[in-house]
Amino acid sequence: MKPDEFIREVDEELQREKLTELGKRYGWIALAAAVGVVLATAGWVGWQRWQEHRRLAEAERFALAEGQAGSGGPEAVGALLDFARGASPGFAALARLQAAARAEDDKVALEALEALAADPGSDPLLRDAALLMAASRRLGGGDPLALARSLEPLAADGGPWRHVARQLLAAAQLEAGAREQAIASLRRIVEDGEAPFALRSRAVELLDALGAPPPRSTS
Repeated sequence: MKPDEFIREVDEELQREKLTELGKRYGWIALAAAVGVVLATAGWVGWQRWQEHRRLAEAERFALAEGQAGSGGPEAVGALLDFARGASPGFAALARLQAAARAEDDKVALEALEALAADPGSDPLLRDAALLMAASRRLGGGDPLALARSLEPLAADGGPWRHVARQLLAAAQLEAGAREQAIASLRRIVEDGEAPFALRSRAVELLDALGAPPPRSTS
């Protein structure tokens, strides 16, 4: 083996080790943070609709279902999904998001998220949030190129979920072996002055692990 080939192989192995370490440290793409943002937004929308329409009876039923969900387990998830089936779009969206976040079974979570994403009566912001959460569940399984294509609209400039979507997109691209595309996705996060500091910092670390110098941020 030529010396330059040996050096390149060692460098690639170090990059893989660094990426693995970052994956363990951040849960790959900060999925917990993404879920937290989704639920916070969903909670705000649910509260606004509650206040606007004074749906007190429905709010009480949701509170009951949410209380049951606090106990955890499949029964808790089932209580939220049962509530969602007969609820108005706003509360149904909130219940499905929370059910998906609590579900340990990927199939159950994805069914809840797909039902929300397909509901024309739900807020577009929450439908996109459901698509984002579904993509996070699908990472590591299935066709990563198809997953990346599904994330591209959410990662577009100006999109409300673009920052997290770009990290998920980069993960799918790396899984598909599209290293340069993943680097480009991570650089878009760093270059976006509106991206949260924590997400930009993670993007910089991932770029460093990939041996790619990060661009200057616009903040």
